Amino acid sequence: MNVLYIFIFLFFSYIEPSHSWILRKCYFTSNYFLPSRGVHPLLAKRKAGRVLITLECSVSRKLGFPPSRYYTTKNKVNTPNRLELMKYNKYLKKHTLHKEIR
Repeated sequence: MNVLYIFIFLFFSYIEPSHSWILRKCYFTSNYFLPSRGVHPLLAKRKAGRVLITLECSVSRKLGFPPSRYYTTKNKVNTPNRLELMKYNKYLKKHTLHKEIR
């Protein structure tokens, strides 16, 4: 049975090397047969609609403390308005309202 798997592996890696990693992943479970190039470009997720944003505490500025900032991403299609989240402020040692800044 193992000879058959090796034959299938060699046959498909010779014919179509770009898709042979699928057969290696299906038929073999050891690390020797797994691909070393990472994720196949056809199966990678798209991240075109996401943008990097900064969330800044709106309370700490009023009290004279340094601002607490968080960096995250958001989907512009699902949330077109500015994002407001309750996050932990380490300077005030409590959860406060953080608003998106640009």
